[in-house]
Amino acid sequence: MDNLLRRIPQIAKILRGFEGKYPAEVVKKAAREVTQKYRKEILEGRRTTVEGIYEEVERRIREILSTSLRRVVNATGVVINTNLGRAPLHEEVVEFIREIASGYSNLEYDLCKGERGSRNFHLESYLIELTGAESGFVVNNNAGAVYLVLNTLACGREVVISRGELVEIGGSFRIPDIMRASGAILREVGTTNKTRIEDYERAITEETALLMKVHRSNFYMEGFVQDVGLEELVRLGKRKGIPTYYDAGSGLMIDLESLGLPSDELTFRKAIEMGADLVSGSGDKLLGGPQAGIILGKRKLVEAIRRNPMARALRIDKLTLAGLEMTLKLYLEGKEKKIPVIGMLTQSEETLRRRALKVKRRLRKIFSGEISVIREKAKPGGGSLPKLELPTYCVALRHPSIPAHELHERLRKGSPPVIGRVKKDNLLLDMRTVRDEEISLLEVALSQLR
Repeated sequence: MDNLLRRIPQIAKILRGFEGKYPAEVVKKAAREVTQKYRKEILEGRRTTVEGIYEEVERRIREILSTSLRRVVNATGVVINTNLGRAPLHEEVVEFIREIASGYSNLEYDLCKGERGSRNFHLESYLIELTGAESGFVVNNNAGAVYLVLNTLACGREVVISRGELVEIGGSFRIPDIMRASGAILREVGTTNKTRIEDYERAITEETALLMKVHRSNFYMEGFVQDVGLEELVRLGKRKGIPTYYDAGSGLMIDLESLGLPSDELTFRKAIEMGADLVSGSGDKLLGGPQAGIILGKRKLVEAIRRNPMARALRIDKLTLAGLEMTLKLYLEGKEKKIPVIGMLTQSEETLRRRALKVKRRLRKIFSGEISVIREKAKPGGGSLPKLELPTYCVALRHPSIPAHELHERLRKGSPPVIGRVKKDNLLLDMRTVRDEEISLLEVALSQLR
């Protein structure tokens, strides 16, 4: 043991070995970590050699110098995967972001007038054209949009909402919490499973500022249930002279049924046509763009929201704005199927089966285990379309000596990381979320297992 400990090279010697190749402070940090690890393992009787210490130091150096945020291959089958960054962007969108990011832009400069302008100007015309709203405003995400609407129009006053719509979404974000933070007073009506229009009407007082409806985007209720539709709530609001606000959640820009997907989800345009005074939703869910909170509705109300001092704290940056503008441009040009989220949701079973067979053929050359193609179910995800299950095809991997969960762990920690799902004794790679251009990445990842 003493002999092994003496053979661990000193930090200074390791530094000389990497001199000029990596920053000295990084080498020093990596060397200390690795040598301490070796000493501990020798003392515990778990290490009988110090061979390979320089190679391990270099691996640790590369880990330190690598970015924390990394590109991963989403093979989970969950299209709008919140943990994996939600909506991937189309190449045209990415290229436009790169163009704006690499130089100066007219973010807040009016090129016609030669004076200061508004960043919202770049998006509002798209939003009006695509949704039929009188006006539009964009903030950093839909939670920010909900907060800003309530803080502007209902601070210190009551907002009437059904108990069945007091939802919690990812990260323990709850509608009641954001309402309280905004200064609005929550007025719950109905029960968890049944709310009638009379419940709203009885709750209205002189202190009522808004009637609010929240789309249950990440769950649904069946059985002995009843709720109030948006149109019915709008009629009550107009009769009482109270604005109706609809939090659409997932931000749908087009009718999914027209693309062959069964859906009762309201588009932005449909909600506006139903008479909602304000509508908000996410930019990075079903819309398929970057993270943003989109606010649409009556010009007078949107202008009040725009003037709220908190609007500056919640505003979007130029890169988000560029990504959202180009995404909206694709919709305006009728190219919505180019948007990756829409494309993945609407892929045919035959397309997925062919891709699975192609992946099977290519992985067979590098994977020393069983590979099969199986039919499965995928999910839209991201707090959208909770009822919908999508047919899909998966490539199922089974290794002779590596259990499925360990195989998944190795791929997850590899380069590039691959995230699939384990079912029984198989690791499933779902072709609904693995795009054609990512097949080569799967090959690279699997080749590292040999």
